[in-house]
Amino acid sequence: MRFIIRGFFGLFLVGMTAALILAAVTVLLSAIKESQSDGGHSRQAQERIFTVSVATVQPIRAIPVIETFGEVISGRTLELRAASGGALVQMAGNFKEGGVVYKGTLLFQTDPATASANAQLAQASLDEAEVELNEAIEAVVLAKDELLAAEHQHELRQQVLKRQTSLRVRGIGTETALETAALAASAAKQAVLAKRQALANAKARINRAKISLSRSNINFNEAARILAETSVIAEFDGVLSEVTGDLGALVNSGERMALLIDPNALEVSFRVSNSEFNHMTRDGLNLSAAKVFVSIDGSDKAIPASVDRVSAAVGEGQTGRELYASLDPVEIATVRPGDFVTVRLEEPALDNVAVLPATAASATGDVLVLGKSDRLEVLNVEILRKRGNEIIVAIGNLAGREIILERAPQLGAGIKVEPRRSNKGLSKEQTTSE
Repeated sequence: MRFIIRGFFGLFLVGMTAALILAAVTVLLSAIKESQSDGGHSRQAQERIFTVSVATVQPIRAIPVIETFGEVISGRTLELRAASGGALVQMAGNFKEGGVVYKGTLLFQTDPATASANAQLAQASLDEAEVELNEAIEAVVLAKDELLAAEHQHELRQQVLKRQTSLRVRGIGTETALETAALAASAAKQAVLAKRQALANAKARINRAKISLSRSNINFNEAARILAETSVIAEFDGVLSEVTGDLGALVNSGERMALLIDPNALEVSFRVSNSEFNHMTRDGLNLSAAKVFVSIDGSDKAIPASVDRVSAAVGEGQTGRELYASLDPVEIATVRPGDFVTVRLEEPALDNVAVLPATAASATGDVLVLGKSDRLEVLNVEILRKRGNEIIVAIGNLAGREIILERAPQLGAGIKVEPRRSNKGLSKEQTTSE
């Protein structure tokens, strides 16, 4: 029985195989016949039409915006250093990290004992020099009086000599009296010379006393300066940073104790490319007229700023130009030096331009516009600015034309497309500013 079943199953397989072979031969013969009937010619291919997004371009007024990153820095920072070494004998209560101090506050003081003793010795030397000068001035007065007395004595002796000479000529006087009068006149003249020398010495003493007083005054001022430098006073209202040292600790001369930062004089430094800087300064434009807005991460409010200056040199390994902008002191409560911020700088407005997606133009400024019968045409435009996903171009021949918003490799001049027009378009007033 099993043999009969296997025999019928084999006959079934043979029949199925023969049927499949017959069907294949029939299909092959039909295909050959159809090919011969068409004469061997293929069907004509149809033109491919691409669907593209288009928008109408109209001239607008646009404000280009430069977006970059910057760092907040302090525009007014004072290093607090110990001018003289010694132990810290006094410190302000707010002399700590983040402490707020006010102008004139004593921040810290080193041991003033040695400096105070030197200042007192200098004061004593100064007083001594002043006394010496006063004595020299009085000595000059006395020397002048003595010179006047000696000159008067000399005049009297001269008169006596003339009288004795007259008497001797008339034979009344004696030779001895004449010689005595001549010797007295000579002695009086010698006394006058001596008093003149004494007056000159007294005047020279005044000069020496003035020099000594000046030297003593310099020494006193230096000692007073050293004594004053043992106390460090806040030069302006500010916040302390990088504070070191404790009361009683020994510090060296020139050791930095803290930084005093003015929280109302903050700046932001940021870098722009050379081309961006050239655009900002074209036609003699003033950088201070540019509008700058600074925003910190997590804050929705932008802080206005104004460009103050440009770096004098390009740093090693750097490119472009580094600019510094002063932050509005009214709006800087939320920022601190060292914050990493976003800077948005608005350039002067451009008239008769169009703002296009960056995908609408090639690197050489070629754009595709919709022509007759929905076929594409190529126009070349002047790209004025490139900002992120947008470009600003001179309107030129684009006014009123429908432009392809996204170029594709398969699109080119003469290609027929099916336009899909944007409701928004490019005709309404737009700027690149936020």
